Amino acid sequence: MKKKLGIADIIYYSVLSIMALVILLPFIWLVSTSFDYFKSYTLPYPPRMLPKKLSTFNYEMALTNVPIVRYLFNTVIIAVLDVIFNVFIATLTGFCISKGKFPGKNLIMIFILSNMMVPFETKLMPMYQIIKKLGFSNQFMGVILPGVMTNAMFMFFVKKFCDDLPDDLYEAGVIDGASKFRIYAQLFLPLMQPIIATIVILDVVNVWNDLLWPMIVLNKSQNYTIQIGLVLYNASANGQVHAGIALALSILSVIPLAIVFIFVQKYIVQSIAFSGLKQ
Repeated sequence: MKKKLGIADIIYYSVLSIMALVILLPFIWLVSTSFDYFKSYTLPYPPRMLPKKLSTFNYEMALTNVPIVRYLFNTVIIAVLDVIFNVFIATLTGFCISKGKFPGKNLIMIFILSNMMVPFETKLMPMYQIIKKLGFSNQFMGVILPGVMTNAMFMFFVKKFCDDLPDDLYEAGVIDGASKFRIYAQLFLPLMQPIIATIVILDVVNVWNDLLWPMIVLNKSQNYTIQIGLVLYNASANGQVHAGIALALSILSVIPLAIVFIFVQKYIVQSIAFSGLKQ
């Protein structure tokens, strides 16, 4: 038997619907206007939710005049490598600090977390000097390594996640004679799927939206990321940026992020539900 909705439920769902509509409207307008054909450089005024003349002109011009595919390809490579390194280092570090029994592990965790208190701008020059001496200037690894080695937030996430997993799993692995790495890889890593999905989403968004560090490290156009490409398009037009093309570029730049979110969103919900597991 279906439960009848009361007045409170109707108000609740109505408010949620209105809030969702407020959030979606700007994106709907963005997509709609990107398919609208207009000759002027500025957006049509007053704004319209439906295209007056449906056209793919803006996307054709964006793909013709801007090497957006190359920028997207570079960013995807950086994001994939960054995620692989971050997931491996964060899960292994978080597991060791959570389940490992060795002196000073709390001090190590405090030292790792203290890195989050240091503003990125104060670390920028030392990191660049290190990357330059390592020979990673103008290479994808030069963009990836600083974020991987200084990202304490993901390590903390995994540590707290492993704290909620039963210690019996670790002890069972020790009794069976498994090595610590095997216990991590075969017992704990499969259970970390929800927190790994969270790390993937946060890391991909962070890499995709990063502009300052890639702009400092990369100086060849064939290695530029999507954010650098968008900035260059806006800067090279001498103030004469075609609004429709700019909107089309923005839509193309967020499509990969939307795909990633669609595939991993269910694991984020699992992470929230799984966090209540206790020994």
